[in-house]
Amino acid sequence: MKKGKRFDINFKRSGLFIFSLSAGLLFSACQKQSTTPAAVKNPPPSLAAEAKVADIGTDGYSTATGSTASAVTVTTLSQLQTAFNNGSHHIIISGNIYGGAVPLTFTFSTTGWNNTTIEGASGGQAVLQNIQLKFDGELLATGTNIQNIVVKNITFYGNIPSLQALPSSETDISVSGNHSGVNYLGVSFRRCTNVSMDHCTIYNTSDDLWCATLASDDLTISYCHFYFTSSWLNMSPNPSWNWIGTYQPLADERLAAVLGQNYSDSYTYGTQKLHITIHDNWFGSLMKGRPLCRGYVHFFNNYFDNGTAGSGQYNAIQIGSGCKVYSESNYFYQTVNTNQLGFDDGTHTAYTFCERNNDYNTTSVGVSGAAWPGSSPVPYSYTVVAASTVPSSVQTNAGPH
Repeated sequence: MKKGKRFDINFKRSGLFIFSLSAGLLFSACQKQSTTPAAVKNPPPSLAAEAKVADIGTDGYSTATGSTASAVTVTTLSQLQTAFNNGSHHIIISGNIYGGAVPLTFTFSTTGWNNTTIEGASGGQAVLQNIQLKFDGELLATGTNIQNIVVKNITFYGNIPSLQALPSSETDISVSGNHSGVNYLGVSFRRCTNVSMDHCTIYNTSDDLWCATLASDDLTISYCHFYFTSSWLNMSPNPSWNWIGTYQPLADERLAAVLGQNYSDSYTYGTQKLHITIHDNWFGSLMKGRPLCRGYVHFFNNYFDNGTAGSGQYNAIQIGSGCKVYSESNYFYQTVNTNQLGFDDGTHTAYTFCERNNDYNTTSVGVSGAAWPGSSPVPYSYTVVAASTVPSSVQTNAGPH
């Protein structure tokens, strides 16, 4: 296990404290609700300062452009490894590249990886199988992050037979080893600033599907599809793995994302980073829960789809310690306990949750958000569509193309 890695999933599972709204928590109410979901611009200084400065017209916090270097196209694992070892900043994935029986992680760990683009070739057929892209600046000097990262147009997924066959050194944190199984996500952003991930599909990975932690900031996640397959849900054999000190079946690990590693990495209790925009994404099917939010997170026009039987879903959005969550014009279909409070402990319970114009179709809502602020909680312009049109538009546009 690499030093610090397990912090990504502290408090992830049964260790979270789950509360109802009546628990007397530190809830930050919002102002009078606005009923117009049109483009919003130029918040007044009071909210703009908290929401952080960002360029207008980006549809999110990120303004990432990635690399301007000449692109290197790779079609095999060997070519991908060579491009990485050579420090290629613009890599185009073509075809299905398999990382091997043990999940393989490419770790981008220095500011030498600033201004990087990893993208799939046009046509939507680029695949990284049993491969994680890990942008990780945690060993950099305090206050220094890897910057200007673009990941787009790629499908990431885990090979189920390979994962089932992993030895305990990869699947059990109590056993000495690399722990590549319990640390396998599609994409992870740690200590990164100005990140765009769009038109990606991530499914069947054995930790969360993706994460943004360790004071990462200014991320936009858009037009992506996150889900698990029936083959994952019904895998046989279904081995027990140990992620955080307790064992559970691998098939039960079906979580979307962690945004902030714990309360000390949250917006409120941490460094007031983790400004993240999540829009026009498709969450589902067979998702058990999350995103777990500890940052300053703006959701709009996402489709949370729990229409496939057997998910065992316990939430769609987890409102965590120290977060500020603004949710608008999303469509929730048959989601369970849709907005759930889940904190690291009984002390770090401050949060803000505001919502408007969401469509809850045959759902249990869980916690209802306060009214939308009278002025925009984000500093960029964006355009939303009516929530009723989201399932059609998102299913048409999400994922590689």
